[in-house]
Amino acid sequence: MLSISTGVLISIVEIFFSIKIVKKWFTKIQFIPLNKFKYILTEAPTEFFIVLIFFYASSALLGSMITAFLARNAKKAYAILTGFILFIITSFYMYFYPFPLWFKIVIPSIFFPFSYIGGNFIEFLQRKKWIN
Repeated sequence: MLSISTGVLISIVEIFFSIKIVKKWFTKIQFIPLNKFKYILTEAPTEFFIVLIFFYASSALLGSMITAFLARNAKKAYAILTGFILFIITSFYMYFYPFPLWFKIVIPSIFFPFSYIGGNFIEFLQRKKWIN
């Protein structure tokens, strides 16, 4: 439980910070009210969402690597469970904000493969005795 919650928490923190960074790149306003943020999502350029997809993928990878590193056994399974939890959280988040349809279709296919890759990478490193 500790490994999964740690991996999910670190991934969520990375997602929130990445959203702040991406908003600063594409807008010049420091504080954006909630109504204005919904407008920005509907009028944002495609590059905004492509960068956001990159950060979502890296957060799933990092969170699953941390989960797999802290788990004692079934590292890939716990890493995929971390990706599933992130998928559920992001699904609720996308339900309340007006993201484009193509973004809503692409995001589910991001979390599972990258969480599997993270768990597989840590398992490979521990098999080769590069990390304990």
